[in-house]
Amino acid sequence: MSKKILLLLWTVLILLPGTPINGSANTDRTSVENADLSTLEFKRMAVMPFLVGRFESQEKSIEKPLSQPLAQLYVDADNLADGADRIMTRLVNDMLKNRYPDQMVSMEDAAAVFADIIRDPTLDTPRKLAKKFGENLQSDLVVVGSIWRFREKGPAKEISDSPASVAFAVYLMEVASGQRLWRNAFDGTQKILSEDVLGGLKQGKIGLRWVSVNELARYGVKNVFRTFPLR
Repeated sequence: MSKKILLLLWTVLILLPGTPINGSANTDRTSVENADLSTLEFKRMAVMPFLVGRFESQEKSIEKPLSQPLAQLYVDADNLADGADRIMTRLVNDMLKNRYPDQMVSMEDAAAVFADIIRDPTLDTPRKLAKKFGENLQSDLVVVGSIWRFREKGPAKEISDSPASVAFAVYLMEVASGQRLWRNAFDGTQKILSEDVLGGLKQGKIGLRWVSVNELARYGVKNVFRTFPLR
């Protein structure tokens, strides 16, 4: 390919108003999570305020992340904006409120109950915390989430101008049994134009433009809950 053609392609990409999303939602493939929950009856469901940090990683998958002590949550403060947990909690709650308006516990009630729970990071696990949270709310189901990356577009560490990036996991737990019924996760970062030459400008369905971290998070929540098993 001649230099003139390469230069033309680069100019076209630079003039585009934005870039696509490089991210995905991945669902656990265990037998329990593959079960059909469409007929599961429940009266109340609550979203527990998001935990900050992560147990699982691409290098080392943990079989039972909800059974790990809270103290083992790894937090990368450089990639986690203040208030990310509250934003994610609201986005997930709003998503579920639209689907199940009569069964969802209000965010205000959930936050108040969660604040009153005494926690020991070395002994308590997300499962224990969610079970106590659900019992205090008389909820049948609890949605547990953890956020470990919530980075706005701009300078990040040694990069002068990095794109928005979000990574989180969401779990559905039955309060009575403490069983995890479903899990999904999102890890998304906008591609830089120079990495996307004629490669994926149509992906993402979010528009060819730079997005804010809030927009990316909203897209991620919508993507993750496409596989939510409840009717």
